[in-house]
Amino acid sequence: MLTNTIILLATAATSAFAAQAGYAQCGGKGFTSGTTCVSGYTCKFSNAYYSQCLPGGSGSPATTVAPAKTSPTTKAAAPASTKAASSGGSSSGGATLKASFTEYGAGDSFGSPNCQTTTTACGYYTSGFNAAVSQNEFGVGPGAGAGPACGTCWKLTIETDSSGNAVSNAGNSIVVEITNLCPASGNPLCAQNGLSGTNQYGANVNFDTCKDSGASAALFGNSGVGLGLGTAEQVSCSAYAGSIGSVVG
Repeated sequence: MLTNTIILLATAATSAFAAQAGYAQCGGKGFTSGTTCVSGYTCKFSNAYYSQCLPGGSGSPATTVAPAKTSPTTKAAAPASTKAASSGGSSSGGATLKASFTEYGAGDSFGSPNCQTTTTACGYYTSGFNAAVSQNEFGVGPGAGAGPACGTCWKLTIETDSSGNAVSNAGNSIVVEITNLCPASGNPLCAQNGLSGTNQYGANVNFDTCKDSGASAALFGNSGVGLGLGTAEQVSCSAYAGSIGSVVG
């Protein structure tokens, strides 16, 4: 009888949380809601702080799925034979946009194991913080080489986690240079329809920060999250601490 009671209580506790909708968060350190997804979606592990309901499967929890990168930046990025001019050609024109922030590079089993490489879509990397940017801002798709956003500089400011809760280092900012593409295909975080469109977190643009350049650690700091939300403002590269539009190696 005691065993049956424990089982019933466990079942009741599990059913108290509704299955998460497609592309919603479904796990991660500090996450207290349901860890299963609606039919047709599977809770896929991204990092210790974030799992997401992505197409496929029947709603299994993140613990049963092999790790996968939420924002597969370099998988679709093609080498470019020449680097873009440092002035870039971004269509955002210095506006401040609502942004989501992810990370890629060292330890990334889905994309590139190192984002400090000349095989980025822009064809180079820098000595300072750099990032890939969603296709709507990058300007061209996979295989098209350097987009007009290559070499542009952005001030990224983190404010909240993916659930809208203020992070411990809210207001923290860094300046990055764009060196790579975060492709739209198969990647909802980077599939906004133009700069007026948004992804599932209401962000107009996504920045996939390069771990190997130090950008990820500098932006996320001790916030304890792997996906953040905040703002992105295109700024003059005079505010950038690294080499501008240079092949480093």
